[in-house]
Amino acid sequence: MDDNLSDLTVVIVTFKTDRTILKNCLSSINNNVKIVIVENSKEFINKEEIEREYNNVKIICSGSNLGMGSGNNFGLKNTFTKYALILN
Repeated sequence: MDDNLSDLTVVIVTFKTDRTILKNCLSSINNNVKIVIVENSKEFINKEEIEREYNNVKIICSGSNLGMGSGNNFGLKNTFTKYALILN
């Protein structure tokens, strides 16, 4: 079952989300699933810490607040797996 999860990327759009809330969310996702976080601002303050702690996470800053829909589309353009899931 875990092998099939490597074909999945979860896209999460955030906007200055509290680190504890984000870590709780990430910890609930299987380690074999790739995760793309789209931070809807110019910078993600804890980027290096999160990417170091969760090696299946890629954080992309959009540069501005794109909104939920455009943020999801931006995240989907940065997935390279067979399947993608938008987590809101």
